[in-house]
Amino acid sequence: MTILTSVTDAESKVVDALRDLQVPVVGYVQKGVVLAEERLPKFTYPSSLPTPGEVLDSQYEFITALLAAQYDLVKAVASTVAPLVGAPVEASKSTAKATKKAA
Repeated sequence: MTILTSVTDAESKVVDALRDLQVPVVGYVQKGVVLAEERLPKFTYPSSLPTPGEVLDSQYEFITALLAAQYDLVKAVASTVAPLVGAPVEASKSTAKATKKAA
């Protein structure tokens, strides 16, 4: 077993644990909603505001794009410095673009 395999196995367990928590967490939140509905006055959600789901979707798309951009940058930098530590250089689209821009 390699170090990377050990790390990815541990990461997989973290993701699985988070997914396993979804049902009980949503259940507890639902109990809280039922309790709150009994005690709070009714109100109408403003139609001029995006729904909570729309906000989450929008932010997820932003974070996904941001993470992809960061990945491309770090992958290009790692590939560029690889020769300094004797690691093989992994060619990628980002590295080729960065090299052309730098030249």
